[in-house]
Amino acid sequence: MPETEPSFLMAVEDVFGCHPHGTYVTGEVLQGVVRVGDELEVVGLLPTRRITAEKLGVFRKQLTEARVGQNIAVLIPGINRTQVAVGQVLATPGTVRPHSRLRATLRAETALGTALQLRFAERSEVVEATVHLPEGADASALDGPAPAGPALDGPVEITLDRPAVFEQGTEFTVVIQTRDVITSTRHLGTGLVVEVLD
Repeated sequence: MPETEPSFLMAVEDVFGCHPHGTYVTGEVLQGVVRVGDELEVVGLLPTRRITAEKLGVFRKQLTEARVGQNIAVLIPGINRTQVAVGQVLATPGTVRPHSRLRATLRAETALGTALQLRFAERSEVVEATVHLPEGADASALDGPAPAGPALDGPVEITLDRPAVFEQGTEFTVVIQTRDVITSTRHLGTGLVVEVLD
C-alpha cells in the first residue's frame, strides 16, 4: 500500500431515504479509499456539508472500506433525502471546491437563448445558467432563429445560479426540463469546460 493514499472522491448517482437512520447515497468510487467512520464532505449544488460515513455496503453486503471502481452505498446519518442530491460528490474534506463561473464551448442544433439549463452528470439535478457572449460576438446564435448548422461553436462565459463540481475538460449537456404531471427533459446540445473562472 502506498504511504499516501489519494483523496477520496465519489459521484452521487442516486439517493434513498432510510428513516430514521438517515439517507443512503450510491455511486462509483472515482478516487481513493473510504472507510466506515471517515469524515467526508458533500459538495456541489447545495451548501457543502460535513458528514460521517456511518455504513458502507454493496449488494446488501456491509463493507469496512471501499476502493476505486466499486459501486457502493454510503449511509449518511442525520439528514433526509432532500438535503443531498444526485450530481453532488462525496470527497475528503477540503479537497473539492464547487464553482459558479466557467468558460466553455457549446454546440447545439438550435438557437439556445442566454438562459440555459445545464446537467454536469447523467441524471444529476439541472442547474440554471446564464450565458455571456464575448464582446462583439453575434448574438443571433443564441437568440435568433435556429441556423442550419450548429447554433454556437465557440467559447462563452457562463454563470451558474448555484455552484457545481466540475473542472477543465468536464463535459456537460444543455437541456430543457419541464415539470407537469411528470418531469420531462429534452436534450438541446453539449458543452465542454475550457476554463474555470472562480
